[in-house]
Amino acid sequence: MTIGELLRDYRIKKEKKQKEFVGNIISPSYYSKIEKNKHQISASDLIKILHYNNISITEFFS
Repeated sequence: MTIGELLRDYRIKKEKKQKEFVGNIISPSYYSKIEKNKHQISASDLIKILHYNNISITEFFS
């Protein structure tokens, strides 16, 4: 499973739209491309999004 797929799964679990899930961290259109595995996310942006949604890094990668 890719990081984009994992992010999508967590977003759906939290019942959030893309814009709600990423806040002002990255643009919703860029995030959409990450979910579709067309772009990669930087480690720092990934960590910011996880913290923004109260998802631990350990939980995300387990």
